[in-house]
Amino acid sequence: MADPSSIRLVFMGTPEFAVPFLEALISARFQLVGVLSQPDRPRGRGQELSPSPVKACAQGHNIPVFCPATLRDGHALSCLQDWNPDVVVVVAYGKILPGEILSLPRHGCVNVHASLLPSFRGASPIVWAVRSGVPESGVTLMLMDKGMDTGPVLKMLPIPLQDDETSEGLAGKMMDLGPGFLVRGLIEYLEGKLIPVAQAGEFSLAPMIRKEDGRISFASMSAIEIDRHVRAMNPWPGSYLESSLGNLRIHRGLVLSGPNSPNKPGEVIGVSSAGIDVCCETGLYRILEIQKPGGRRLKVSEFLSGTPVSPGFFLG
Repeated sequence: MADPSSIRLVFMGTPEFAVPFLEALISARFQLVGVLSQPDRPRGRGQELSPSPVKACAQGHNIPVFCPATLRDGHALSCLQDWNPDVVVVVAYGKILPGEILSLPRHGCVNVHASLLPSFRGASPIVWAVRSGVPESGVTLMLMDKGMDTGPVLKMLPIPLQDDETSEGLAGKMMDLGPGFLVRGLIEYLEGKLIPVAQAGEFSLAPMIRKEDGRISFASMSAIEIDRHVRAMNPWPGSYLESSLGNLRIHRGLVLSGPNSPNKPGEVIGVSSAGIDVCCETGLYRILEIQKPGGRRLKVSEFLSGTPVSPGFFLG
């Protein structure tokens, strides 16, 4: 068995999602010679400059950290050359790696991607998996090449999606199951037990989600699509609809069974403590939890006590 303590490893990652993967490599006693992460950013209500979660974790373990603004000015390459890694492990770093970095470690750059490749290549695979309604996603361990998530696959970890799966919930499952999967797969790869296999089958893309992507349109989306959308955009950027009450954020809802309504999309046809029932392009969607601008997340029963909404009102 490969001795992890003899393997010089550099970790590249940024968000909270990547932290348990770094901690698993530390616990497995790999020789962590350095960590690359994104530069400090303004965070929170006060917008104070704060380190990324990965940087904070590395500093807590006294691991050298470098946070370059770019990977293409030679400074990151020089740092990596000094660290001289046998392998680089990348988990949600947030930037494309140039060829001179990809070719530096003798065992290459190994990436943890949050989908079953070639499905959902790109920056937001978890969100797009939930929004697309696929029954299964997972984690892929792959060797990186110059393309975007196009490199050969080493190993996959399938994870089934529940009917009410949210992006937050799916990410949590990957953070629970993925770190051990990474450690086992990395050791197997370093021992020569995993042979890289070219990706096969039809690919799909998962482009970066923007704040405006959270918008709901009852006129152009079915009830099923809206339900998936609300669950996919949880927690960020959140789902919102435009109305005379301002932009209302929808936190939770469900698809109602039954025939299509003759009413117009966006029209409220039912209001009760159980929810607000809205016509969609096809089908009916019941809003269960909602938030007004500047307010807090409320159950519909609480929302209605201070905001009169009745059948015939239009949303989105």
